[in-house]
Amino acid sequence: MGYEIIEDCFPDYLKNIDIQIEESKVTLFFETKRDECQCPTCGEITNRYTNYYTRVIQDLPIIDKQLFLNLKLKRFICENPGCDKKYFTEGIEELAKKGSRRTNRLDSLLTRISLINSAEEGARICKSQMIDVSGDTLLRLSKKWDLKIDKEKIIAVGVDDFALKKNIDMEQLL
Repeated sequence: MGYEIIEDCFPDYLKNIDIQIEESKVTLFFETKRDECQCPTCGEITNRYTNYYTRVIQDLPIIDKQLFLNLKLKRFICENPGCDKKYFTEGIEELAKKGSRRTNRLDSLLTRISLINSAEEGARICKSQMIDVSGDTLLRLSKKWDLKIDKEKIIAVGVDDFALKKNIDMEQLL
């Protein structure tokens, strides 16, 4: 089939081998094209692998359906005798963080939703967009969010008008 357009949307090392469309979800099946991989512990390049493993991660919805990526990845053998890690799986960090069940771009969207809505409201918004996520997950994502502020560029901090006690007119404070 013509899967080239799908492959253009994902990293070069993944080859789309099948698509499964169901009533409420779409699953894209990929397998790795990598022949060698770098050990995450010692950095040595190896081309020996033992077997494959499957990783399923959720991506942004498509055509009002949930989208899942079923990835068939290799489990490599580190050939460095001094390395503590004998086996390792190839990383897909540009697509999803290690151990994550969601793509980086889905996590980014969920973080934005969690920062501007309450957790439960955010979960309802996500459900309406065909994304299954709990309010607790949205809270965890918002707590992990790293505010990138260059503290060297801050020259003043503004404070809005406020009253020290209830029913005090601001004119009295001046």
